[in-house]
Amino acid sequence: MKQLIVTADDFGLTKSINEGIAKAYKEGIVTFLNFIPTGEAFDDAARLAQELKPEEIGAHLSLSETIPVSDPQKIPTLTTRQGRFYPHYYHLFAKFLVGAFDRNQAYLELRNQLERLQSLKVKISNLSSHEHIHMMPGMLEIFIRLAKEFDIPSMRYPRKEVSLGKFNMGKLYRSFAVSYLERGVGKALKARDLAYTDNLMGFLDSGKLTEDLLCEMIGSMPKGVTELVCHPGFLGPEVVDRYRFHLNCEAELFALTSPRVKKAIEAKGIQLTAYQKFIAGK
Repeated sequence: MKQLIVTADDFGLTKSINEGIAKAYKEGIVTFLNFIPTGEAFDDAARLAQELKPEEIGAHLSLSETIPVSDPQKIPTLTTRQGRFYPHYYHLFAKFLVGAFDRNQAYLELRNQLERLQSLKVKISNLSSHEHIHMMPGMLEIFIRLAKEFDIPSMRYPRKEVSLGKFNMGKLYRSFAVSYLERGVGKALKARDLAYTDNLMGFLDSGKLTEDLLCEMIGSMPKGVTELVCHPGFLGPEVVDRYRFHLNCEAELFALTSPRVKKAIEAKGIQLTAYQKFIAGK
């Protein structure tokens, strides 16, 4: 049996991203909304959630690119002089390597992010992170601790996947990164009784999904429960100015709402699902 959870990351990042995700959830194959509590349009995402009425949501926590929930003065090792997080995860990794990264500050900020999400009063059934920082050395333990404290039953586990579509240096980098970071993660999650899907797709092509590539992924999807990570949206000026990773968001939105993709899923007998159903079946 093949089951597919289609997760739209970064719900709350910008209004245009929110609008695209809502469309993919209502009209496409997206089954799971992954809220980013540090997004500049989090309040807009909360408003949309009242209309969409999801039975569950994901917590997509962040320590990069976005705006902290905590007072920046209380987390000085995580923020710039402007009070924002650093632009990319590798700034955090560099600070970690030289001992300039305070884990207690990271725990405080991530806990505050989860408390912000709890205010939506919707079950949080999965924990993940922006730029997959929960896979970084020293961070996994913090995320596991928070998952247990907030009764979150599952966590995203990026690991090796089959490379499809055109080869590029981005895929090569991601492949090497996940090969290094994934070691011991599954064992650590199992030890704390945290569920994770059998497979994960979309990591190698993160932010680059197209209709053709998505159909190819569906055609080669393995048995079990698979999570597909996607980043749909509308291309607003704030995306172009501040979040250039999402420049392909409209192509992803087109793919996720494509009749061709829906027919491919039906033809392969794939069942669309979400995390609560997956966890209940474990």
